[in-house]
Amino acid sequence: MSIYHRYFRVTSGPLMDEVRKIEDDNDRNRKAVMAFASEIGADNMFSYKDGTISGFEFAKTPDQTIWKQPNSFGHYMPRKNTAAGKEMTKRILAMPRLLDISAALKVIGLYDSFPVMFGNGKGYVSTLTGTTRLGVMFVGTPWKDIDQEVIAKYKRDNAAGIHSSAELEHLCWSPTPEMQEIKRWEMEKEIEELNLRLREMAKEGVPA
Repeated sequence: MSIYHRYFRVTSGPLMDEVRKIEDDNDRNRKAVMAFASEIGADNMFSYKDGTISGFEFAKTPDQTIWKQPNSFGHYMPRKNTAAGKEMTKRILAMPRLLDISAALKVIGLYDSFPVMFGNGKGYVSTLTGTTRLGVMFVGTPWKDIDQEVIAKYKRDNAAGIHSSAELEHLCWSPTPEMQEIKRWEMEKEIEELNLRLREMAKEGVPA
């Protein structure tokens, strides 16, 4: 059974509401995060998809009693073996997180943070793209066709506590009512159209 992807178009419902909430929170939190970066003399800050800070970028070498040598990307993180580094770590951990919009997938029972299927030497995760500005989001999720009797048996065994499988758990998922299943080419065509509209709006000076 080969792995393929299913695609869905979303214009309303809990997913769209959650994406808008994440964007609103990010807009508010970004001011505090960038103010912190400016205070410590950093030119830029980087984070993982879950909002956890992955490093800071400095134009000049920062205080070595606080910051350890940069990683392969040239990003610095505080030292763990100095008082100043430990204090900086506490301040970083207390900062609000800037989340990737894909975190919204959790409200419809999907996740982008870990693979739910493996094949061809790689893991497959669900994805989310689109624009709330124009009111359209697209969900992509890995899938494979499987006998429904297998799914039914898994549900029984899982409820009994004798079988747990990330892949089968994922294949038990069902889209929410407002999710419209579409073909990949339909999604890609509309994304091109949406990007064109956004570029035209930018040229016209339409506020974001």
